[in-house]
Amino acid sequence: MSLADHIRHESARLAALCTACGDCVRACPMTPYAPGVADAEPGAVAAGMVEVLRDGSGTPEARAWIAACTRSGVCTPACPEGIDPAFMLRLATWRAKGALGDAPLIAVKEDTQFSPKVKAFARLTLTEEEQAQWL
Repeated sequence: MSLADHIRHESARLAALCTACGDCVRACPMTPYAPGVADAEPGAVAAGMVEVLRDGSGTPEARAWIAACTRSGVCTPACPEGIDPAFMLRLATWRAKGALGDAPLIAVKEDTQFSPKVKAFARLTLTEEEQAQWL
């Protein structure tokens, strides 16, 4: 199974389990920083995120919430269904950024320092011999 297939499969599985009750949105510390989310009905925001998981465009508030997610994980224990909203949001973020080939629904920031950051992190974990071979 390819990564894209895995994203599609997990998106569909979690979207089917989510009741869009909005408890994850209520628990989220980022709602004040996502335009329109604090004034929206939490269940509608969650439903919009589920729509993104189902290949839809979601609501503007759902897209703002997806974009604001910092993966704090505060939403996960708030879920009465026992599913993982933090993982759902991660999947929704990938999808909203166009990771499956669709046009992005949210802004995508290009990190021009990605490669140097990876190399710096690798230096922390690799032996000198591994660094000479791989970096």
